[in-house]
Amino acid sequence: MTDDHPHTATDHKETADDYRGEVLRLGPYRIAVCRDGLQWLFQRQRGAKAGGGAAFDTPDHCRTRKGLERLHRAHIGPETDILASFPDRIKRGVAK
Repeated sequence: MTDDHPHTATDHKETADDYRGEVLRLGPYRIAVCRDGLQWLFQRQRGAKAGGGAAFDTPDHCRTRKGLERLHRAHIGPETDILASFPDRIKRGVAK
Protein backbone atom coordinates (compact mmCIF):
# COMPACT_ATOMS: atom_id res chain seq x y z
CA MET A 1 0.00 0.00 0.00
CA THR A 2 1.23 3.43 -0.83
CA ASP A 3 0.28 7.05 -0.69
CA ASP A 4 -1.57 7.15 -4.02
CA HIS A 5 -3.64 10.32 -3.67
CA PRO A 6 -2.66 13.49 -5.48
CA HIS A 7 -1.74 16.24 -3.03
CA THR A 8 -4.05 18.87 -4.45
CA ALA A 9 -6.71 18.53 -1.76
CA THR A 10 -8.57 21.71 -0.91
CA ASP A 11 -11.89 20.78 0.73
CA HIS A 12 -12.40 21.70 4.38
CA LYS A 13 -14.97 18.90 5.05
CA GLU A 14 -13.31 15.98 6.86
CA THR A 15 -15.40 13.43 4.94
CA ALA A 16 -14.57 14.85 1.47
CA ASP A 17 -12.42 12.84 -0.93
CA ASP A 18 -10.20 15.89 -1.41
CA TYR A 19 -10.04 16.94 2.27
CA ARG A 20 -7.10 19.29 2.75
CA GLY A 21 -6.12 17.63 6.06
CA GLU A 22 -5.23 14.31 4.42
CA VAL A 23 -1.74 13.13 5.36
CA LEU A 24 -1.53 9.61 3.97
CA ARG A 25 -3.68 7.38 1.78
CA LEU A 26 -3.43 3.62 2.04
CA GLY A 27 -5.80 2.07 -0.53
CA PRO A 28 -9.36 2.65 0.79
CA TYR A 29 -7.96 4.02 4.08
CA ARG A 30 -6.39 7.34 4.89
CA ILE A 31 -4.97 9.25 7.81
CA ALA A 32 -5.97 12.88 8.09
CA VAL A 33 -5.65 15.63 10.66
CA CYS A 34 -8.94 16.87 12.09
CA ARG A 35 -9.87 20.40 11.11
CA ASP A 36 -8.81 21.71 14.55
CA GLY A 37 -5.42 19.97 14.36
CA LEU A 38 -6.03 18.07 17.62
CA GLN A 39 -6.07 14.44 16.45
CA TRP A 40 -5.45 12.11 13.55
CA LEU A 41 -8.53 10.69 11.86
CA PHE A 42 -8.33 7.08 10.70
CA GLN A 43 -10.78 6.97 7.81
CA ARG A 44 -12.23 4.44 5.37
CA GLN A 45 -13.58 5.36 1.95
CA ARG A 46 -17.26 4.76 1.20
CA GLY A 47 -18.75 4.16 -2.23
CA ALA A 48 -18.74 7.04 -4.69
CA LYS A 49 -21.45 9.69 -4.35
CA ALA A 50 -23.43 10.90 -7.34
CA GLY A 51 -21.64 13.85 -8.92
CA GLY A 52 -18.48 13.57 -6.84
CA GLY A 53 -15.72 11.47 -5.37
CA ALA A 54 -16.15 8.89 -2.68
CA ALA A 55 -16.65 10.22 0.83
CA PHE A 56 -14.91 8.93 3.96
CA ASP A 57 -16.18 7.62 7.28
CA THR A 58 -14.11 7.97 10.45
CA PRO A 59 -14.27 4.68 12.36
CA ASP A 60 -11.66 5.90 14.83
CA HIS A 61 -9.25 8.66 15.78
CA CYS A 62 -6.21 9.05 18.02
CA ARG A 63 -3.52 11.48 19.18
CA THR A 64 -0.47 9.19 19.23
CA ARG A 65 1.60 7.23 16.73
CA LYS A 66 1.02 4.11 18.86
CA GLY A 67 -2.71 4.68 18.39
CA LEU A 68 -2.23 4.91 14.62
CA GLU A 69 -0.19 1.70 14.66
CA ARG A 70 -2.97 -0.05 16.63
CA LEU A 71 -5.59 1.15 14.15
CA HIS A 72 -3.43 0.09 11.20
CA ARG A 73 -3.13 -3.44 12.67
CA ALA A 74 -6.87 -3.65 13.41
CA HIS A 75 -8.12 -2.41 10.04
CA ILE A 76 -5.37 -3.02 7.49
CA GLY A 77 -2.98 -5.64 8.86
CA PRO A 78 0.57 -5.85 10.15
CA GLU A 79 2.33 -2.55 10.67
CA THR A 80 4.64 -1.13 8.11
CA ASP A 81 7.43 1.40 8.40
CA ILE A 82 5.10 3.93 6.78
CA LEU A 83 4.02 5.33 10.17
CA ALA A 84 7.58 5.65 11.52
CA SER A 85 7.85 9.25 10.29
CA PHE A 86 4.88 10.39 12.39
CA PRO A 87 5.65 12.13 15.70
CA ASP A 88 4.94 10.25 18.95
CA ARG A 89 2.01 12.59 19.61
CA ILE A 90 0.16 14.97 17.32
CA LYS A 91 0.89 18.61 17.95
CA ARG A 92 -1.81 21.15 17.20
CA GLY A 93 -1.40 22.46 13.68
CA VAL A 94 1.25 19.88 12.69
CA ALA A 95 0.06 17.35 10.12
CA LYS A 96 2.97 14.95 10.15
